[in-house]
Amino acid sequence: MEWIEHIFLIPEESTSIEIVLMLIRKVVALIGVVIILWGAFVGIYQFLFKRSNSSKRFDAIDVIRLKFGRTIILGLEFIVAADVIATTTAPDYYSVGILASLVGIRTLLTYFMNKEMLALTKK
Repeated sequence: MEWIEHIFLIPEESTSIEIVLMLIRKVVALIGVVIILWGAFVGIYQFLFKRSNSSKRFDAIDVIRLKFGRTIILGLEFIVAADVIATTTAPDYYSVGILASLVGIRTLLTYFMNKEMLALTKK
């Protein structure tokens, strides 16, 4: 149960607005993680039980990949929003640099995933 205490550990010098922003950030990040995990579970379920054994099997896999890619992108948007909220509570240059690099990496990931999803949609 130490991990629960670590998640909700509140620094002693925090103001009430910082505490509220920290809790909002954690909830938004948790929503993003839950969305990604839900998409993974649905994708695994569809892959194992719902795909047909006909000649359109590869088309079914592309549909599963397309749906899973969309859930990953949605989850990443929530996680980026949580990082933006985190930067508002500690606006030093180091935090802003970390946030900028994370947003850059996630933006590139989202761009290439969108590009692949468009290619799958055109099939």
